[in-house]
Amino acid sequence: MTTCVIGSMRDFDRIQDIAGVLKQQGRKVLTPVDTSGARFADHVQAKNEFMRGMYEQIKQCDAVLVVNDRDRNGLKGYIGPNTFLQLGMAMALGKTLYSLAKWDEKLPYDEELSAMGISVMDIQRRF
Repeated sequence: MTTCVIGSMRDFDRIQDIAGVLKQQGRKVLTPVDTSGARFADHVQAKNEFMRGMYEQIKQCDAVLVVNDRDRNGLKGYIGPNTFLQLGMAMALGKTLYSLAKWDEKLPYDEELSAMGISVMDIQRRF
């Protein structure tokens, strides 16, 4: 089984840490490309390539794990717009969806997240 580990790029190091733990357990893992040193002067073009690259990775995965166990902007279990987009891609492709934490009901797309059938894991202590 191949798992894509996704989340806010502000948590890129945490995503990599969790992916490392999963790899040590013998799992096949794909992670986002670090965009902090984007090779494009055009930020919009960099985001476009990032989103297309994530779609290609998600197509290769059996499951998607969202790293959302940190609060941001006063919201618990933050899931930002890019991660929401990636979850939508994964759902449309029939992937199994997991998150490390329950997201805040104040997110503007709470109902959509709930409709995606994301299984909330209670495994933070392992990471």
